[in-house]
Amino acid sequence: MGVEVRVRHRIWIEVGGQSVIGPGGYDILAAIDRTGSISRAARELGMSYRFVWNYIDKMERRLGVSVVRGWRGGSRRGGAQLTPAGRRLLEIYGRILDDVNKLTPAWEEEVRGLLEEGGAGRG
Repeated sequence: MGVEVRVRHRIWIEVGGQSVIGPGGYDILAAIDRTGSISRAARELGMSYRFVWNYIDKMERRLGVSVVRGWRGGSRRGGAQLTPAGRRLLEIYGRILDDVNKLTPAWEEEVRGLLEEGGAGRG
């Protein structure tokens, strides 16, 4: 049995040097898509409504496009849904994560092989 090797990563997308979406933003968009509501998404994620709203606002300003379309309460009740751009961003980020996660075991195996060969010698 060899040494436990883990390749860890944190992926985010930047536009103009500013973060647009990372793991938290992905979770927010996915929860809005799933629940149809910013407030329900925030509750599900254990975040405040204000935090989620501000995150979306920052994301939209940096991208220059709307990612969430919301409407106020009333007889129809309030709600929210991803715009086509929001859905596409969610899909792109999800694919990036899937691709990296598929490659991770091979990277870990390479490092394990290096260690077993003694290629991690000291000095």
